[in-house]
Amino acid sequence: MTEQADSDNITTADNQAPRDNALVAMATRHRAIAAQERAAFGAALRVAFGRMAAQCQGLDAVVTKVETRSAALAELLDLMETGVFLAVLEGPGDRMGLVMACPMVLAGMVEAQTTGRVDPAVPPKRKPTRTDAALMSPLVDAFLRLVEQRCADLPQAGLVSGYVYGSYLDDPRPLGMMLDDGVFQVLHLRVSLGFGAKEGDWFLILPDTAEDSARPAQAQSQMDVERDWQERLSIAVSGSAVEVSAILGRVQITLSDALQLRPGDIVQLPEAALETLSLESINHDPLGIGRLGQARGQRAVRLTADPGVLTDSMGASALAPAMAAQIIPFRPPQASFLPDAPPDNSATPAPENQQSEELSQQMTE
Repeated sequence: MTEQADSDNITTADNQAPRDNALVAMATRHRAIAAQERAAFGAALRVAFGRMAAQCQGLDAVVTKVETRSAALAELLDLMETGVFLAVLEGPGDRMGLVMACPMVLAGMVEAQTTGRVDPAVPPKRKPTRTDAALMSPLVDAFLRLVEQRCADLPQAGLVSGYVYGSYLDDPRPLGMMLDDGVFQVLHLRVSLGFGAKEGDWFLILPDTAEDSARPAQAQSQMDVERDWQERLSIAVSGSAVEVSAILGRVQITLSDALQLRPGDIVQLPEAALETLSLESINHDPLGIGRLGQARGQRAVRLTADPGVLTDSMGASALAPAMAAQIIPFRPPQASFLPDAPPDNSATPAPENQQSEELSQQMTE
C-alpha cells in the first residue's frame, strides 16, 4: 500500500511539473508582449512630442521620461498646480480629455515662439491668458495629430484617436463638473526644452476606452429596445400623409389693393410662373423645384432638380422673391347690339293736348 501511494504521488508530481512550466512560460510571454507594447507606445509619444517641437524654431525639446498610469477623477484634480496650462480636448462620442503643461513648459513654449529661444530664468507665477492659449493651441493640435499617426498600428490607437484642441481653462476648479467621473489614462512626459534651459511636465489625460467596451448587458439590452422603437417609429412616420403645395409664383400688392379685390378681378402673375414652380411643405419651407405640366389629362408637376436642390439646370430658383403684381379689375361683359328705346309720351305732353286743355278751361269760365 505504501509503495503504491508513493508511486501515485511521484506520477502526479511528474504530471504537474510540465503543467506548471507551461503556465509560467505563458505568463512570461504575456508579460514580455505587454512590456513590448508599452515600450512601443512610449516611443510613439516621444517621437510625437519631438516632431511637434521641431515645428517651433528654438524650442529644441527632448522627452527624458515617459510614464503611463490609470487615475480617477479625484486624482486628476490633485495634479493641478498654480499657473498650469489646461487645454480641454474634444474627442469622439462626446469624450473630453486634457493636455496639461506645467508653468515651466508653458513659459518655454511661449518664449520659443515669441523670442526664438528658451530663457533659462524661472518664470514668474501667473495665470495662463488667451494669448498663451492662442500660441499653445497649434502645438497641442500638432501633438495630438502626431500621436494618432504614430499609434495607428498599436493597441492604444483607440485611446488616442480623434481628439482635437477645444478650449483652455485658466482655473482648474470647473474640471470636476466638466469631466465624467470614471477612469482616465494619464500619459506623463518629462520634457527638456532649449537644450536643458527649462524642464517640466507635459500630461496627456484621456478617458479609458476599456470602460466603453465593457458595457453591461442591461445597458446593451436597453439600447436594443430603443433602436427597435426608433425603427418602428420610422416605419410609422414614413407611411404618414404629407401635404405638399405647388406654388406657381408669389406676388406683392398693397393692403389697399387687397381690400379692393372683388370676384372676377385678375391678379397677373410673372411670365416665368409657368416655367418655374416650387414645392413647399405645410410650413412654407421649399422642398424642390419643377415646371407645370400635364399627365393623363390632369395638371402635373415635373421635377427639374433633385429633392432639396432649389435651383435647376436653367438657373431658375425656388427662392425667387415676390414680384409686384398688376391687378386687372373685373368688367361685366356688354352686349354687342342695343335696340333704340321707344319714346316716352307720358313724360312730356304734346303741344296739341296742351292747347285743347287751355280751350276747355276758357269755355268753362
